[in-house]
Amino acid sequence: MQRSRILILWNQIDDDVYAHFRRDGRRSPDWDPTITIEPWETVEEEMQLIKRSLESFGHEVAMVNIRDSFDTMLNALRAEKPDVVMNLVEFFRDDAELEHDVPALYELLGLEYTGNRPLSLSLCQKKPQAKALLAAHGLPVPRGVVVDAVNKAHNLGLTFPLMVKPAYDDASGGIDAGSVVQDEAQLLVRVAKMVNDHKQAALVEEYIDGREIHCAILGDTALPLYEMSFKGHNDDHGKPLPRIITYRAKWDPYSRDHHAVEGVCPVPDLAPELVKKIQDIALRAYRALSCRDYARVDMRVDPVTHEPYILEVNPNPDLAESCAFTASAYASGRTYAQMICEIIEFALARKRGPKKAVTGVDVLLREYMTKKQA
Repeated sequence: MQRSRILILWNQIDDDVYAHFRRDGRRSPDWDPTITIEPWETVEEEMQLIKRSLESFGHEVAMVNIRDSFDTMLNALRAEKPDVVMNLVEFFRDDAELEHDVPALYELLGLEYTGNRPLSLSLCQKKPQAKALLAAHGLPVPRGVVVDAVNKAHNLGLTFPLMVKPAYDDASGGIDAGSVVQDEAQLLVRVAKMVNDHKQAALVEEYIDGREIHCAILGDTALPLYEMSFKGHNDDHGKPLPRIITYRAKWDPYSRDHHAVEGVCPVPDLAPELVKKIQDIALRAYRALSCRDYARVDMRVDPVTHEPYILEVNPNPDLAESCAFTASAYASGRTYAQMICEIIEFALARKRGPKKAVTGVDVLLREYMTKKQA
């Protein structure tokens, strides 16, 4: 592996909530003092682990939190002169839709970087457009429609129960226990919440009440599958929690939602032919959305037909040691450092390779110059 100069860029402007949890000494949730919660790593600790992983393979590494400052980001790129930027910036100016503009800057500056290009990042965040493109490639997605006003949430032609989520968000933003609706009255309330509170249209899809399987992809390789297994817990009022990954399930270790789901990797009891089918669909989705380097494709398997349906393609999955993508990498036999350095190597290979494909203009110019010299 080529030893190179790597610049890790990330963006955090607020205090880290997990650092607050530690300072408060919280070890158990209020609703069950028998549960012990180990401290989650802060974002900075995650970045430090990535830095140490790269250094263990001999790379020279600088690490900069841009703190939502364009000037800080630009100055770091100019000062460090990296061979590769490890792009871990997931938002800018508190706007996730600006995420894709960051790698666009790298491209304008002629810098190689890890992860997906601007178009893939933007497209995957726009769920309706991504789903339409996946469907056009013959890939299975739940039936759904986009609803941008409450008065349009009637007679959608879909079968209840339905899943209602923000059309243009990620990381389970806007998803909670009320996201699965059983009738039109609940649907109207939920669409109003998306439009009024989240200030965006709602994506309404037929709910697939099956096993949730995630397929991590590294390069062009589908890694061992990861299952989000639901335990059937109840909420504070004794009502069963829906079998979905809510925002709190993903990000709040003290919530009931978080403890109602458990990650399992590799998945122990899927038929080999179903594993192969899921991995094949994931790779096709990855390519359909022009992804590269790494991504994660989340699916639900219909409990009756056993057909997988794509929920979303995540082009910038969390690389923390405790997260699903890393669990799949471990299950493949890789160490954490190997996983991180493999991602870097993809970018280094692009840097060593041809800068661009031959275009029609190139051909015409070459023919013209050949005739002129003759």
